Amino acid sequence: MGSPISSTVENAQKTVKVAGGWDGNLLAAFTRKEWSKLGLKWTEFENKARKTASKDFQKLTISLKRDRRMVVEYAELSSSDGLVSSGVLAPEMGERFAETLGDDLLFVVPSRYRAFVFPKLGPDVAKFSGLVWGAYRESSYPVSVELFEWKKGTIRAVGLFEP
Repeated sequence: MGSPISSTVENAQKTVKVAGGWDGNLLAAFTRKEWSKLGLKWTEFENKARKTASKDFQKLTISLKRDRRMVVEYAELSSSDGLVSSGVLAPEMGERFAETLGDDLLFVVPSRYRAFVFPKLGPDVAKFSGLVWGAYRESSYPVSVELFEWKKGTIRAVGLFEP
């Protein structure tokens, strides 16, 4: 969905970062008028938003999914409040998964309510395409099926899950 106030994600085909805030019980994109009232440049807003993303990340439920040999294949992040799309931008996301998934991560955010984080040096993530598309299609608030790389706090798109 289009938003008047957004920023690109490196290499992304369709996914953008959108400026917004809480509107009652829902995250909502800022209108141009609301954005203008803030009087911020995008970089200033993004720096402030990281603090909120850190708070949102702390509220996420994280469950590690293991294969039959009990090796962690991926982590599932969830939130009944729709905080996942904000929480994955938290600066501490990488260090949270460093011991279990490694320093360099891959992740996808199919909805505001769910995200999946994979080790970059793990199994072929394409095998999780059904899982990702299922989460995307079942949500009233889908986000993206693009695969992103998390490396030392920077995010860039590195692929797309095929249906």
